[in-house]
Amino acid sequence: MKKSYEGHDVVYRRMRKRGVRSWGEREEVGDHGRRTEIDPDDRRFLEDVLGQPWAPRKGQVIELGCGTAPMLRWFCKRGFHGLGVDVSRTAIAMARAQSRGVNARFKQADLCADLPGKPRTFDIALDGHCLHCIVQEKDRQAFLLNARRLLRHGGVFIILSMCAPVNRKTFSQLFQRQYLRNQTIYVVCDSAGEYEGSRRIKGQLCMPTRYLGHWKSILSELHRAGFQSQLLRYSAPTEKEPIGYLAVAALA
Repeated sequence: MKKSYEGHDVVYRRMRKRGVRSWGEREEVGDHGRRTEIDPDDRRFLEDVLGQPWAPRKGQVIELGCGTAPMLRWFCKRGFHGLGVDVSRTAIAMARAQSRGVNARFKQADLCADLPGKPRTFDIALDGHCLHCIVQEKDRQAFLLNARRLLRHGGVFIILSMCAPVNRKTFSQLFQRQYLRNQTIYVVCDSAGEYEGSRRIKGQLCMPTRYLGHWKSILSELHRAGFQSQLLRYSAPTEKEPIGYLAVAALA
């Protein structure tokens, strides 16, 4: 049985067919047009991280769950050497095609099992909106420990993650084919039976797609894996954005 995050390849195949370059550009957003490749708030946080005295100014960066790699390219254009890793073969193929001329390489891998790279190799590890896609506790632990293993002493781990609290009323109004159960978002899906952790909700077969741990519990996960938080921004849910959001930079 497949792990739930392996289902992302289906979405990337659809994106490639439609000519959509990145995950952030998948949807039209009202009067604002298409989403940008990198969310402006994420970009500001990355800029602030690199402006800190404890942050490296150059070196090796690995993006875990890179997708089509817009954030990895952002780092590479600032002088870093990049490695992008994603479970989706389609995403990796798209990232390679979009990254010609950029100092980055890519590898398809299960981020919770066989992450490439020698221990203590990287100066920065970036969670490219991946951690909230890993819904099984054992896999989340493996993901964080892999990131810790790959970072040099004093290296920086950056997490950009959806989190709780959640405005449940607004969530149910905006996402009518999704259900929030025990900190996990389940999505109605015809192929849900192929994936680990699927269950029936209101008579419909659903697969787990997002883990929404409380932002404080995510920090606790980080600390148990050996990281020390240095810079943190938490965005509370609103009527337009019913899910909380955590941006944190921690030292290995």
